[in-house]
Amino acid sequence: MDNNNNNINNNNAIAGPSCSTPAPSRKRAWVPGSVTNMYSAAKRRRMSFADDVDRDFAADAPELEASGKVNVADRFISAPKDHTLPLQTTPRTQRIAKVFGLADDRVLKYTDTNVEASTNSFLGRHRFNYHQLLKKPHQVPPTSAEAHLGARKQFVLALDGPGIPSDLFAYPISWSARNAIAVASRPARGKLITIEWSPKEPNLLAAGTSNGDMQLWDTETTTQVRRWQEEAFVDVGGMSWCDKVLAVGLGDGVITLYDIRQQDPIGRIESHRDKVHGLRWRHDGNFLASSDQQGVVQVWDARASKNLTADFRYRSKMKHHAPVKALAWCPWKPELLATGAMYPDGKIRIWNINSTPAAAPAGHTIALNTSVTSLLWSPHCKELLSTHGMSWQPRAGASESCPSLPADVGPNSRARRTRERERPQSVKTPLTNALAVHAFPSLRRVVSVPAHTGAVGHSCLSPDGTKVFTICPAEEAMKMWQVWGVAEAGERKESVFDKCKIR
Repeated sequence: MDNNNNNINNNNAIAGPSCSTPAPSRKRAWVPGSVTNMYSAAKRRRMSFADDVDRDFAADAPELEASGKVNVADRFISAPKDHTLPLQTTPRTQRIAKVFGLADDRVLKYTDTNVEASTNSFLGRHRFNYHQLLKKPHQVPPTSAEAHLGARKQFVLALDGPGIPSDLFAYPISWSARNAIAVASRPARGKLITIEWSPKEPNLLAAGTSNGDMQLWDTETTTQVRRWQEEAFVDVGGMSWCDKVLAVGLGDGVITLYDIRQQDPIGRIESHRDKVHGLRWRHDGNFLASSDQQGVVQVWDARASKNLTADFRYRSKMKHHAPVKALAWCPWKPELLATGAMYPDGKIRIWNINSTPAAAPAGHTIALNTSVTSLLWSPHCKELLSTHGMSWQPRAGASESCPSLPADVGPNSRARRTRERERPQSVKTPLTNALAVHAFPSLRRVVSVPAHTGAVGHSCLSPDGTKVFTICPAEEAMKMWQVWGVAEAGERKESVFDKCKIR
């Protein structure tokens, strides 16, 4: 009996825990104090063994490194170890940054510190293959000068011009709307230096001489229609037509306005202090641009009868550091005005008159170190043509302006020695006596062609806007160039408004 009770007690002691209510177990939470808590000791031993095997395998086969994962930093491909977190800004964050003035702050600029190019051959092959994948064939527009002047690089026609004025500030050639060329040569009275066809009445030709004599001729009847004489007997500079009004720039800095229906001048603009070389009306006749010997460019608003660039304290801010003759209004963006300067400036500046010209600098500048004698915008594409004369190489440390010396400066004076030290050196470049075409707004040089053996005096555009005539006083010759092309007119798609009418 006692033995049985002992067996029963032993059985209950063994089965007791399974029969009684189990106590709640306390699960151990993972504490992110160390990353190694996520792995067991056995797993860590297996990983350590795998790392040792990988290191031994890499030491035995170093030539397989190029075909595997690259850990070398590159200026195009960032190393994974340098970028643990993706730091990318969205367009929304950029807009917010601009509102709060943080667009230029380094807080929102995540730049890569890897600026050095690696010598890894695998990365070089990778970049080359990616570039070839995205590369597109270069397509030349049919209207661009690259497709015409760049392909031919030769003039189409050459003509002799005996007696052409040798002054590079003269306007000895003009192209009429009826496709007629007028060239200034040896006159009977005075020295003919400027001629200009009327765009509205192609039979009228204006001519100006060096003694202030202005004449208006009817080329169909070869009769003189009008004649105006300046009282100061100063030479005539630039001329420009606006319907029946002719603007004439004079040697004393005055711009005189003539109406072909009246004998007396209808207005005078006295905004320059030196000889007016350039004069050009905008195509709509609202603005008149002028330039002088000192490099000052003025814009006159004909509607309000005021000068847009007048600043009585600092004068005009539209200024070059050399005489300016070349002026050209853009036909497809009327607010753009291109100006070109002679020696020693040699720059083309493109101004936006909608900005405040009295305070704003030029929007675009092309430094050529070559005299700019004329400028022409293409009416068919966004390109600008320029003709040139001599070229030079600026000396190191020379100032931007190169003013003329006073007459009383001695040959051994300090000012003259400084002047000689800063004087640019005349050199021959691809732009010397050349014809060049520049793309806008990239200012990339599309093509440049040597035009003459001497400086190109002036140029004019054909009525269809594709050909250009250049003239050289040193050669006494003229050349015609096929520069641009006309865009092909595409087939017009039939619209629903062509079928329906509203009555």
